[in-house]
Amino acid sequence: MTPSSEPGRRTILISAFLSTLLILLCGGMAAYVLSDPDIKWAYLVSRAATEVQAEYVEPVNWEQAFRSAQEAMFSELDRYSGYIDRQEFSEMREELSGGYSGIGVVVTKDARGLLALAVRENGPSAAAGLLNGDIIEKVDSIDVAPLDLQASSRVLRGRDGSTVRLKVFRPATGETLTPTVTRGRVELEHIPYAGYTQDSVIYIRLLDFEAGASQDLSDALDSLLDKPGAKPRGLILDLKRNPGGLYEEAIAVCNLFLERGRFIVGTAARSRWEVERHYSTERDVTGGLPMAVLVDRGSASSAEITAGALRQLGRAVLIGDTTYGKGLVQGYSQFPDGSGIRLTISRYFLEGNLFLNRLDSSHSDTGSGLTPDFFLPSEDRSPFLSYLESSLLMFRFAHSHQDEIIAGPPELHLPYYWVEQFALFAEQEKFEFVSQQTMDALALLSIAKLEQSYPESIARAEELVAIARKDDRRQFFANWAYIEMRLRQIAFDRKYGSYRSFAEAIVNVRPDIKFAAQILRRGTS
Repeated sequence: MTPSSEPGRRTILISAFLSTLLILLCGGMAAYVLSDPDIKWAYLVSRAATEVQAEYVEPVNWEQAFRSAQEAMFSELDRYSGYIDRQEFSEMREELSGGYSGIGVVVTKDARGLLALAVRENGPSAAAGLLNGDIIEKVDSIDVAPLDLQASSRVLRGRDGSTVRLKVFRPATGETLTPTVTRGRVELEHIPYAGYTQDSVIYIRLLDFEAGASQDLSDALDSLLDKPGAKPRGLILDLKRNPGGLYEEAIAVCNLFLERGRFIVGTAARSRWEVERHYSTERDVTGGLPMAVLVDRGSASSAEITAGALRQLGRAVLIGDTTYGKGLVQGYSQFPDGSGIRLTISRYFLEGNLFLNRLDSSHSDTGSGLTPDFFLPSEDRSPFLSYLESSLLMFRFAHSHQDEIIAGPPELHLPYYWVEQFALFAEQEKFEFVSQQTMDALALLSIAKLEQSYPESIARAEELVAIARKDDRRQFFANWAYIEMRLRQIAFDRKYGSYRSFAEAIVNVRPDIKFAAQILRRGTS
């Protein structure tokens, strides 16, 4: 071996060693990546996308591919988890601030466009002259009838100070209007009514748990408790049809009614180390007033946390129907492009280790719900009332007879005078309710005719159909109290606003409120 050949041989050996080491390191890194579940699937998806981009014979629509991939990915999760596009995420963040920029009207779909269910008092639409019951047919040049509710609602929103020209049909008078509305900041209305019942019980209606709800509730309580000469005998918190909202708002609401140091709610995530517990930090601002919480199958999420925490701690009784059963907590992550994802990150539990959702909540994302102490079935358990509400006929009738309904029925007529008039109106509008009982009777009649049964059997089936149809027509008068209350509520709401409609048509009339007040009075007598 000559001195001149030794460095070359050494260089070759070192290069071979380094190459071997690099191969081993790369192999080891690949093995590590594929063995780490937090990295493995992201790596494989990225690698597959790289191969498709480099080798696939045709150009790829990556936007559509990504949309398909995300739908497939989230289909394995619960229904509360999902992708949020940029516009939806922006709207969500705007509402987390306690309001939004728009025209200030709550709408629902109508055959002609958007029916205004509630025009916000002192809001942009009210200033432009819109009324409850108006139908928005066009927003600038956009015909909203073909659009779904979400798309229609989006065209109503816009930059603060921008203007929008509407085409509006007013069924009550038959006229068509074209007002120009200036969009503005619309604060979320959490409490449409807070006041006293006739028997000195505080009643507060809380619509949601979005940003600012707990502060509005605190302000309402301060005003009512400090009212000169007032001696409250109890407090009713109405959480019916309250879909929930922010987890922190539920804790803040509970804080108003509990003494310091009481357990409110906890969360349990994937790891046993990820358990959080929240305790009350303030004082009971009511001084321990007897309390009832009204709930139904529409009470969910943060509404269930509040109702459940207060009941589990013996602070309140629950009155109404079994709650929805959402015991899951969602978290949000935003991507650089403004879109993001919503993921279920934990389950919450209440005093007594009460979970509403089982451990396999991704496969069973609706829990058992809270069972009330006093059961009063919700109106939506009535197929007739659900069908009647969805027809929107009560809105049309009440708007057309607004002043007459407010003035009250003529003294010589029966108490359900307006129910009679409304039933005639519904008949003229071809409203027809077909109960399950009627459908069963019709099916029985159809079978009897197909099988060419004895005439007596067919006659009996026809008799059952006639009885069932007659019972269907009686539903207006079987539910006269509810219909009369709703007609008065809608009429007062349209003319005077939501506060007056609660005071005049709901608080001292609705059966569950009267029952709750009776329970609370009994506890203080």
